[in-house]
Amino acid sequence: MTTSLGARETITLVARREIRTQLRSRSFVYGLLIIIAIFAMYGLIFAFIGSQGSSATLGVTPQARPAVAAVQEAARSDGFDLTTVDVTPAAGTEQVRSGDLDALLTGGPGSYELVGRDSIDSDVSRLVTQTVRAQALDQALRAAGTDPAALAQASTVRSQTLEPEDPLQGQRLGIAIAVAVLLFFSLSNYGGAVAQGVVEEKSSRVVELLLSTIKPLHLLAGKVIGLGLVGLLQLLILGAIATTGALAFGVISVPTTVIAALGQAVLWYLLGFFLFATLYASAGALVSRQEELQSAITPLAFLVMIPFVVTVSVLPNDPRNPLVTVLSFIPFFAPTTMPARVALGVAPWWQVLVAALLTLAAIVGMVWLSARIYQNSVLRTGAKVSWREGLTGARS
Repeated sequence: MTTSLGARETITLVARREIRTQLRSRSFVYGLLIIIAIFAMYGLIFAFIGSQGSSATLGVTPQARPAVAAVQEAARSDGFDLTTVDVTPAAGTEQVRSGDLDALLTGGPGSYELVGRDSIDSDVSRLVTQTVRAQALDQALRAAGTDPAALAQASTVRSQTLEPEDPLQGQRLGIAIAVAVLLFFSLSNYGGAVAQGVVEEKSSRVVELLLSTIKPLHLLAGKVIGLGLVGLLQLLILGAIATTGALAFGVISVPTTVIAALGQAVLWYLLGFFLFATLYASAGALVSRQEELQSAITPLAFLVMIPFVVTVSVLPNDPRNPLVTVLSFIPFFAPTTMPARVALGVAPWWQVLVAALLTLAAIVGMVWLSARIYQNSVLRTGAKVSWREGLTGARS
């Protein structure tokens, strides 16, 4: 590498070096396999919990048979898989104790009782309670000379929505959460990798050799671009695996929805990475040892984590939440919140465009700020450099 190289050639060489180093390292392969294993484990856990929560086996004694048909009808209406088994009180109690039955319904009208081992499934309890209550109310109305059907019709409240119901809402929600998780992992892992790479070069004095022929801004740009492309490759691999698995297991039925969401994820990953990576690089330049790095990047980790937590905790129940809508325009929050809102179908194109332009403007500002901090700090060894010293170049 010589000083006659232009800025583009220099940045390209640095980026290629970072890409080769990362792709040849065992940490990239092992890290990718570990993330895939973690996602697969979470998927199996959630699938198991879902299957456990949507079905139950209810033992029914002969005296409680009058309520069975109505309970089963209520379960079908709720999409709950309820299996009933005829048992004697003694045998049913023993099967509940051994775990063969989730609950036992005994007694008759006016004296029904649900028996569980240490707890009773909330869905089973709700279905049985509502059914028995409805039967008792029906009998009381008939005894008073009131037609239950006529009363039900008179007390019915019709509902309508101003916009047609989205049949893909459930799939969109799953995709939105998956996109948020992928972006959180990618931004956290490769933002931290940028900071760690800066510290390694600084502590080994390699950076002094590099900066004898390369401008600090070119070295910073090459490192960020190289690691950003490696992170993008990992994001695409994980996205392809997740999409294939979701299609294979019938979790999603419309692949175009996933492809559109993944495209948004790629766009916002690039914007988010360049926004955060420059700050991670400047944070790494402030310290001289790996032991000091964590304290330097912790504030930045919170900037990545907060929008992720807000997205996965608020959007599932309230996709049009005003707070999340506002946060999706703020550059440090937009890379996680906006693609999730797009996946849910609640972000019009103009909002995406405005958020992207604001983030691009923030990137320009952060590149200038981080380049200044990087240039003023990367050659200073020993004590940790403060953010103020890095920005102004002053020495305390």
